Amino acid sequence: MLDLDKIPKKTLRRSKWITVLILFLAIGFTPTYLDSISNVLVFAFLVSMVTKPAFVFRWLLPLMLIGVVWAIPGIGWPVQLVLSGVVLGARQVVFMPMKQTKERITSAKQKLTINTDNLSKRDVSVFKATFNRTLASVDHVEELLQLTTGLRKIAVETDVMRFARGILKELADDPTQLTEADEFVYTHLPNMEQILVTYQEIANHEMIDESDKAHLKAAREVLRQLADQIQQDYRLITRDDLNSLRDQIDVAKRTMGDKK
Repeated sequence: MLDLDKIPKKTLRRSKWITVLILFLAIGFTPTYLDSISNVLVFAFLVSMVTKPAFVFRWLLPLMLIGVVWAIPGIGWPVQLVLSGVVLGARQVVFMPMKQTKERITSAKQKLTINTDNLSKRDVSVFKATFNRTLASVDHVEELLQLTTGLRKIAVETDVMRFARGILKELADDPTQLTEADEFVYTHLPNMEQILVTYQEIANHEMIDESDKAHLKAAREVLRQLADQIQQDYRLITRDDLNSLRDQIDVAKRTMGDKK
């Protein structure tokens, strides 16, 4: 069972070109009386040359195998249907981890109830629009951070999603704190989302040169900085709770001191 999203890009590209070479050799060794099979292999070979590795393994090879099954002379269509079903079933089993990963991410998404007390209808409408947009961005960022090893490392080491979702919970509990979270909502989170989108576009290039690698490394550094900023955003929005706790601790200490 494979999860192509977690396999390093270099490994995928290397495996793809090995597959292309195997297809080329298979075309050369296919007997002339099996022209229909040869045509399927030639088509798969040409398409594999210009498509991404994930597409080749996830779609092209299974479809090629089905094409070969239907191109084999001398077998009836019931057998061809059975063999095609076997290929599709094998594909589903092999790539099941990808589906499970998406389900885990979806199940982690928050279900928050917004406290609309003391808000006018207009304020509620404006806040919900902003909140829902921010929640969608947080979910998107979480998904993007799972797509490469380097990004997953950033997510784990900075714990950025815990702080981001902590801010969302604080906003849902008290929408009036939106002004305290304006840097998170309008600057830090959107910047992180946009950098991650562009990062994925570059990381998915068929060929990555040294300049691309340098840009990706610089992007990871900026993402870490933004994660630190989001942590500070969380500290800012929860500072009243911390100050209240400090005051309670001070009062408790003084009370205990007076009793001695």
